[in-house]
Amino acid sequence: MQFGKYYLILILLFVSCSNGYYYKYWFFPYYENNKIDTTNREGFTILDRYFAKDNDHIYYKENRLTDIDPKSFQILNHTHFSDKKSVYYISTQTELKTNSPKAWIIIIPLDLKVWTEDKLVLVPLEDSDPKTFQILKSRGLDTDYGTDEKHLYYEGIKLEERNKDSVGVLDSKFYDIIKTKNSIYYKGEKIKDADPETFLLYDSYAKDKRGCYYFNVLAVHAFSCNTKDFKPLTYPNPLDSKISMDSDYAKDDASVFWQGVKIKQADAKSFRLDVEKTDCLYPGMCGKDKNFSYESGQTNSN
Repeated sequence: MQFGKYYLILILLFVSCSNGYYYKYWFFPYYENNKIDTTNREGFTILDRYFAKDNDHIYYKENRLTDIDPKSFQILNHTHFSDKKSVYYISTQTELKTNSPKAWIIIIPLDLKVWTEDKLVLVPLEDSDPKTFQILKSRGLDTDYGTDEKHLYYEGIKLEERNKDSVGVLDSKFYDIIKTKNSIYYKGEKIKDADPETFLLYDSYAKDKRGCYYFNVLAVHAFSCNTKDFKPLTYPNPLDSKISMDSDYAKDDASVFWQGVKIKQADAKSFRLDVEKTDCLYPGMCGKDKNFSYESGQTNSN
């Protein structure tokens, strides 16, 4: 069972507890509980939690951005914005700092200090067209992909040239998977040898005429299978039995797989999910065949 996008949403909800930019008592601008001195920021205005501007500058999390045109500035989402010149990808990377480089190797000094620093990442999108650029969405949520009339981008990096209307987001409960005329992308990486024309996505599994694939929150695993007979094993949604959910088990006519790895001992003909086993963490975690019972793809003798 994969938590994927829903797991990430929970993380974002947790992170969103930070205040960002806001007004206190309707008039006084703050960032992260600190009052902003606007003495030298004529026309200062908060735009959203991440962005603010004055007459001459744009600010992102209280970092002043240089060479950005305030008059044509437009927020696209919390990681992308544009001006008349370009589209930009922006974020902060949190780095762990210490006053002792040997602290983690041998001993912990008594005077050890540990802190975090946010490093600004600002990337102009190569050859981007602000007039036609848009963020790609999956089930109403922004992805990390964007397109203009000629290009596909991921987190500020140009991936490939595109033809108009040749890029689409595949329907998935968990992952942002992009299909173009020539390629399939996951996390900005082209899936080697994937065939867009025959690519069929389930939940965590997919297949095309060349092979099968298993997705998790970090990467995609390609593996050999009989694509004609391959399918994930499903179980009823505990909250609504009319809806089926894909498990991490799948099989073809000769093999059984757990998270894309072949279970050598499993008998494909008799293998099925053991949804009645009460000590499983979730219904799709356990299975059985004529010889063994299985939990997370591991065997137990019957």
